[in-house]
Amino acid sequence: MRKYAYHTLIGLGIILLLVSGGIYLYNSGTIQPAVAPLPDQLAGLPQSMKMTGTQATEEFDMLHNQHFPLTSGAVGIYGDKKAALWVGGAPFNFMAADMITAMRDKISEGRSPFTPIGEFKDGGRTIYTLEGMGQKHYYFQSKNLVIWLAADSSIADQALKQTLEAYP
Repeated sequence: MRKYAYHTLIGLGIILLLVSGGIYLYNSGTIQPAVAPLPDQLAGLPQSMKMTGTQATEEFDMLHNQHFPLTSGAVGIYGDKKAALWVGGAPFNFMAADMITAMRDKISEGRSPFTPIGEFKDGGRTIYTLEGMGQKHYYFQSKNLVIWLAADSSIADQALKQTLEAYP
């Protein structure tokens, strides 16, 4: 009986250490977000502006008027604002999936400047397509990343193709 209690206490101690370590890693990642990757050019347009890390995640929070638990972030503007790419890294893949679902549900309520125009599958992932603010918009999940692309209609297809290649 004593041996059983001893092993139980050791097991609980290990679980406590693992949970504490996980919480520490989660908190440290969201407090000091890393730089998410961005392509140098998109649809033949050079990157004209870039925000990364904390600056990018603060931009996401400001745009949505809420805080997101992101561990990495980047925003890239291409050409003369003909395209923009937002990349946010969630701590885990399932959290990125939840963010995509929340975006889809919120946009479908009809109180956003975006109008859903369709969705399609690309290698097992869903790409959501929208129109709004004079551009075409696409958003999708790539592992633990949430990707949003906005592009002028004239370059939207090419920009999307390159974005899907950059974030498989």
